[in-house]
Amino acid sequence: MLTVAALVQSTALAGVSLFGARPDLVFLLVAGWAFLRGPTEGAVWAFIAGLLLDVLSGGPFGGFALALLVAAILVGQQWGRELGSTTFQLMLLALVACFLYHTLLLLALIATGYAVDWAYALSHTAAPSALINALLAPVMHQPLSWLDRRTRPEGFTLDGY
Repeated sequence: MLTVAALVQSTALAGVSLFGARPDLVFLLVAGWAFLRGPTEGAVWAFIAGLLLDVLSGGPFGGFALALLVAAILVGQQWGRELGSTTFQLMLLALVACFLYHTLLLLALIATGYAVDWAYALSHTAAPSALINALLAPVMHQPLSWLDRRTRPEGFTLDGY
């Protein structure tokens, strides 16, 4: 599933942009899984998906893996769980984690010698993408919840979730 998502994101969704906002299918899968199963399983998905995106991208190798790992660990934590509905919690965590994800990708570009216009990148790419992905997170949550129920062995968890 992660391989197909990485291929779709790198090909079919590569040209999709709404005022600079890009849906990040792989981020949504990783964040949704981390939200459901916790930071350990989220980190496993993040590492695998990040390496797939790194292979398919022209950016610095390891940038996607690092950014997704940090996002998965953030979303998989228990903070914010008392703030309203599950949908609100997921949207809030996705908003913050996606903005951080894009910021880390920009830092990876800078670390490898690429020039980055921070003001433009944050206001025209990171912020709009964080917003659209926060809005899409509840949509992705439904099929992932189904997958979680179907694949979780009775009583087994890695993180206690």
